[in-house]
Amino acid sequence: MSNLKGPDITKELFGGIFDSDGAGHFPGLELINFIVCGAGEILPGPETKEIRILRRSHDFARRLVADVLPPELKSKVLLNEHSGNAVAHLLHCLELEAPNITKAKSWERTHFFPYTRSLVHWDARGRKTVRGGDETSIKINQERRYLRGGGAFAFSVLRHDPDQYRLKSIRDGFRSLYPLKTNSPLETLSAALLKHGEMDKEAVIDLVEPETRIRNDKWENLYRDGIKNIVSHSNLPSVQRVKAIMNWTGFWLVILEGARAAEYLSKSWDGLIVDCAGVHTQLRRASQKCLKTQLTNIEDAAYQQAKIQDGKISNQQINKIKVFFSNTAGTCGILNSTKGRRHFTLKLHIIEALVLASTESQRELTFEDFVSNWLGERCGLVLGRNSASAQGMLNAFDATIFEENERQFAEQMKATGMLRVYSDATRMVSAEIMQ
Repeated sequence: MSNLKGPDITKELFGGIFDSDGAGHFPGLELINFIVCGAGEILPGPETKEIRILRRSHDFARRLVADVLPPELKSKVLLNEHSGNAVAHLLHCLELEAPNITKAKSWERTHFFPYTRSLVHWDARGRKTVRGGDETSIKINQERRYLRGGGAFAFSVLRHDPDQYRLKSIRDGFRSLYPLKTNSPLETLSAALLKHGEMDKEAVIDLVEPETRIRNDKWENLYRDGIKNIVSHSNLPSVQRVKAIMNWTGFWLVILEGARAAEYLSKSWDGLIVDCAGVHTQLRRASQKCLKTQLTNIEDAAYQQAKIQDGKISNQQINKIKVFFSNTAGTCGILNSTKGRRHFTLKLHIIEALVLASTESQRELTFEDFVSNWLGERCGLVLGRNSASAQGMLNAFDATIFEENERQFAEQMKATGMLRVYSDATRMVSAEIMQ
């Protein structure tokens, strides 16, 4: 029997690489690398067999933020120490959140939110060229360390869309989001710093994306619909749309992992029980139990798949697959925490992403339709009375618990500007309200 790694299992189970090192926002960053830095057409169709990408590391800026850039390198680019500190503080505000970090990050784990075209960057690590060398003697290699393949899977799902109208809409939306020419101060600064980092002279062939498994099922169409809607909101700031893409991508990978694990085991997937009110012990315990069920299903499915592949997989590799689920859920805002006693909830940034993903620009939904049909039926979130009833949960729960949960969720959305109340009977959800 062969010793299998996590990617060997997750590609068969879920369609792509789901690994703890690539959890959180890293799939979203990887996706946008393929979009912005791809050589050729944005989202080439399935007839394109080789995906080429021009990788750039942004290592100068990343080492500057991590305060490991040698003074002699700083002085070649920056005016003086004060300007260096100012730029470093600005870039620090653009850092990508990394899950479960308990100490200062290395520059290799420092990544930037891809708010503009020149902030988009690939993974890199430093290799000392001589024994005992300092930072000036480090050779920068562009290689996968945290961009492990979750974003390549999302990219593959988008470009293999059989709906040509939807695919064209997504292409046009990304072109609008990342125009070839822009003169914003942030773009100008990041472009200047980018030139001093390592980058490919010629586009390289990506070897991970072709290994993805596309099914064109309801989960992949859910992701495509959400991305099409998000990029359509051209009247909203690009920062808002980029954040929504990052969080929507992570959220979708979480529910896909949970759903496909259950389907593989021939179990019905009852969704994620979300506690928004925080006042009912019964609901909180049900949400905690739901999380344990998801992780157990993922573990059981992985062990069964290993047997089918006539191999064995270690507990460590199994744990990396499970941690992808929990760390991504925590980073994207559907878990209260990435550690400790955990339950499903909805934080502000994922609510915003779900609103943008639910409607096209200039459109709106009733609150009831948003909760029952979009969150409940399509995304698998058990939040209100209707979704609880659809899952047969009202036999064990008082319906008023879910009614209160839904009411508290409405209050959260109203307070943050994502819900407009016209009357007791008319409540509308729209991204336009958030402007």
